[in-house]
Amino acid sequence: MLLNCPLDAYRTFHRWLLLSGILVYAAYLIVANDLLTQMLETDQSYLSGVILLLLLVTSLDAGRRAYRLGREMCATLDLRRRAAGDTELFVADDDGVRFRDTPPVASFARQHLLLLARKTYHSGVAGSQDPLLDRLENALGRGHETGWFLADLMVRLGLLGTVIGFIFMLASVGNLSGVDIQTLQQLLANMTTGMRIALYTTLTGLGAGILLGFQYRLLDLGAERLMAEIIELSEVDVVRHLRALANTGR
Repeated sequence: MLLNCPLDAYRTFHRWLLLSGILVYAAYLIVANDLLTQMLETDQSYLSGVILLLLLVTSLDAGRRAYRLGREMCATLDLRRRAAGDTELFVADDDGVRFRDTPPVASFARQHLLLLARKTYHSGVAGSQDPLLDRLENALGRGHETGWFLADLMVRLGLLGTVIGFIFMLASVGNLSGVDIQTLQQLLANMTTGMRIALYTTLTGLGAGILLGFQYRLLDLGAERLMAEIIELSEVDVVRHLRALANTGR
């Protein structure tokens, strides 16, 4: 972690921690009231357990991504401080274009500025950087599409469980061979089991999909905020450094 990094740089990670704390407390209440055991024992399709496990893994991955966004924001702010100094940011020598002082930590902002500096040096003019910005935007959002896909998959798994639950119910009706009190009691028990499967899987799938979607919405907002900082860095803060580098390359 960079020194002198403002706490606000980790805003996305802090929001994720707050959401995770609420989810952990909700999970504690569910386990304490024995609701989780009832659901796992009743759901003979095992889809509810699969969805919950998938939610746990993807939520931890979302937390990792949120923390990484914070580190990227710190690195970007550090580059902005360097660009505001009097010393030229870049230098060109036999090894190519590089940062004049101690190289900043590896980050998307550092890679973007290096590519921009090399382009400026070789072309001799600080031109448009739209292709590089498109590349940067794709890099910042890489993996988010997978998260949204998994959120949608959880909802679909819940709906699949609904279908399986109704199949259990219809199968119990189809196996009805006679009508008496004991048979009707068994039929109602089987139908209740099928209905529980349908309701538990639907509730789990919808809830998990919504919760994961909310986390990835936080990540999308964090990536957009980081993108705005890098654009301001490259379009405003380093312009004079790029012009000096362009003059060197002529």
